[in-house]
Amino acid sequence: MRIKSESTGAQRFENESNDCTVRALANVLGAPYKLAHKIMAAAGRKQNHGMGFDDWHPVYTRLGLRLVSLHGTTNGARYISKKLGIQAAAGTTLANLLPSLRDGRYLLKYRGHVFAVVNGKVLDYGDNPAGTRIQAVYKLDKQAVLFD
Repeated sequence: MRIKSESTGAQRFENESNDCTVRALANVLGAPYKLAHKIMAAAGRKQNHGMGFDDWHPVYTRLGLRLVSLHGTTNGARYISKKLGIQAAAGTTLANLLPSLRDGRYLLKYRGHVFAVVNGKVLDYGDNPAGTRIQAVYKLDKQAVLFD
């Protein structure tokens, strides 16, 4: 079973790929893709290349996203746990977690991908497997002021 995206949200540049960190940022902030792209490029993202946790985590936290939960024992969850010195909660799937994300703006991470959930609606380019193991959940608490 798959969780259908309500919308793709921010539209990527025509010749861009591997940009989930950019789209997720634009979607969770409600910001233009162009601005999110510029922010992530300044953080070291190269065109058509993804970014690792060590690169995108500082950007997201600086812009008002707070890690609210870490889940499971996947390599990604263990890495974040060790890096940030926090304990992971029990593992969970997207299908189990989604009902608790009805109010607010969230960014979810699973293996090799991040995407936004805004007021319970998934904003992503494609549908996501309902059984995918979510590693981390960030919530937008207080958005930073962004300038183009």
